[in-house]
Amino acid sequence: MSTYSPISLEYFLNMELQHGGGGKEIIHQNGKLKKVSDVVNYFKDKKNTADVEESLKAENWQYYNCMKAEFRHNVQEHHILGWENMTLEYYKNLDPMSDEEIEIFLKDNPVEFDNGFIRHNYHRACAMIGRLINGKPYIPFYMETSKIYYEPRKKDGIHRITPVTNRIKLLSQMDAMGINRDEYCICQSGILSIMGVRDNDDLDIIISSNLRNQNISYPLGVEVFDKDRKKFDYFGAEGDDDILENYCITIDGYKFLEPRFYFARKFINKSERDISDWQGIKEFFCKESHKGYPFNFEHYKWGLPETVERVDVSVLDLKSLELIKDKYNRVVDGVNHGRAVYKGDGYYIKIFHPEYCRLNNFRDALSSGFLNGLVPALTHLVMDGEDIIGYITLTGEMISNDESNFEAIPQWFIRTVLRNCKQRSKVFYDLVPINIIRDSFYGQVSLIDLESVYDLRRLHEMEKHSATLKPQPLLEWISQI
Repeated sequence: MSTYSPISLEYFLNMELQHGGGGKEIIHQNGKLKKVSDVVNYFKDKKNTADVEESLKAENWQYYNCMKAEFRHNVQEHHILGWENMTLEYYKNLDPMSDEEIEIFLKDNPVEFDNGFIRHNYHRACAMIGRLINGKPYIPFYMETSKIYYEPRKKDGIHRITPVTNRIKLLSQMDAMGINRDEYCICQSGILSIMGVRDNDDLDIIISSNLRNQNISYPLGVEVFDKDRKKFDYFGAEGDDDILENYCITIDGYKFLEPRFYFARKFINKSERDISDWQGIKEFFCKESHKGYPFNFEHYKWGLPETVERVDVSVLDLKSLELIKDKYNRVVDGVNHGRAVYKGDGYYIKIFHPEYCRLNNFRDALSSGFLNGLVPALTHLVMDGEDIIGYITLTGEMISNDESNFEAIPQWFIRTVLRNCKQRSKVFYDLVPINIIRDSFYGQVSLIDLESVYDLRRLHEMEKHSATLKPQPLLEWISQI
């Protein structure tokens, strides 16, 4: 376990602020505001802000002015400078920090927060609160990992925010029986429980060969999957022992099957529960909870496009990059095929023309869940305001430079793609080796050319878009998988 880890926006908003004087009473409004979220909501109201500013004076303005100024360079220590000198004018004469500078600063200088409680580094907390009030994105604080969930605050012994695995039923019974946590992993909807989406009804687990040979009678509600179930034959996993060794994440000392196994198979809207689950999943990522401990593992293990960053095209310095495919204004027989590809240091950027014939194919591939688990190389979605107009992927080595060398594609990857095709009623029409890479960062096998997706009910559009199924028996393979 790392000494310091990031905390999510949700965690920060739920932290209590120490009450007291010296200007803190302005922030917590003499004890009326308990949590960070209360402060953010209170000061978003301009009337409240105006009322507070009328009461400011040298004895109480230091934290409020810090909140207004947000993060600045070269702020002097308040005990040395003196509270009365921490004026808003003082802060405004200091250069503001960029988001990137704040990110580096917070990582290099962890805060001394306690479990769910802010006493030390109050100024830093106020600067972040100011960002949130002004609608700017939260940038993670780093704090001692042991204090995030495990250790209650020593001063009062109160355990304000407990480990996320406390949400999962039956784990304590497994521990009471002395079952080795390294010998099983939690799968299926167990990940939803620790994400706070919904409670688990039972506990689905995959167990090791060693545990299986012990013929253990598990607690009622614990469901043990049969040995080497084919439903977990994804992403190159070769049976239960391989899964436990190479395809798990560890949270609070418990092993969980990488979420991509579940999300690649989970229906989008087959039932009311599916719809409710996906809404909860969406909210989890909208709150950026995945960026805080213990969810800050490699993004490809989620297998969800929701984990990738969004970047507006206006901030991309495309002119400084190598343009390796210039077809942005290409139109063939009245059909727009416009796109451009740029190469950076370890990444590619693909930008679509607004009228590109497959732009909506890509958007639909994302929203339908078709790409779940298939695109570990995808790092960013490129936006034009609210519209997705492209994406960024890691560089990597093609499976083969010969697009007809289908034998070069790992069989497990073909099976995974075909299962996603059948599950989402879609087809990746150009399943050839040059559209599959092993990325240069994670070493994972990934699709590229991500707009090459058609709905199985609208295959007639392929001919209009000059698209041809490759390999030819794709539809037959999908029906047989």
